[in-house]
Amino acid sequence: MTVITSTRNKSGFTLTEVMVAILIMMVGMLGLLESINVATEYNLKNHLRDEAVYVGEKYMNIQKGKAFDLLTTMPLTYGRRYEPSRIRGTGKPYSVDMKVTDLSTDPVAATKQLEVVVSWTYKGVTFQNRVTAPVSIIR
Repeated sequence: MTVITSTRNKSGFTLTEVMVAILIMMVGMLGLLESINVATEYNLKNHLRDEAVYVGEKYMNIQKGKAFDLLTTMPLTYGRRYEPSRIRGTGKPYSVDMKVTDLSTDPVAATKQLEVVVSWTYKGVTFQNRVTAPVSIIR
């Protein structure tokens, strides 16, 4: 019994071609996974910044809601406070520093500057969001 093989029937892939195709697909998938990782990291940083803006505006509105005479420049009245983070995976609080500065001590029209600085740390880097607003009163 003789086996006849056709030299014209060479359809299919060799093992080398399959391995090269798998390697190319793997490099493409690793690039795609890295881009997803970078996008997730930027998304988390933006969420942290947005929450810091919210915290800063919240404390600024609290200060603006006080009577003008209760806004004092004494550091013991304000100072540093901590606001917990509600963002996933961070677990570190925001540091909130509040300060009042006298811009004008005119007895008729006094002006004070309110300042709220929200600080947070992400991957060893400290970020800040600063909110300032002047408040005046005419007596």
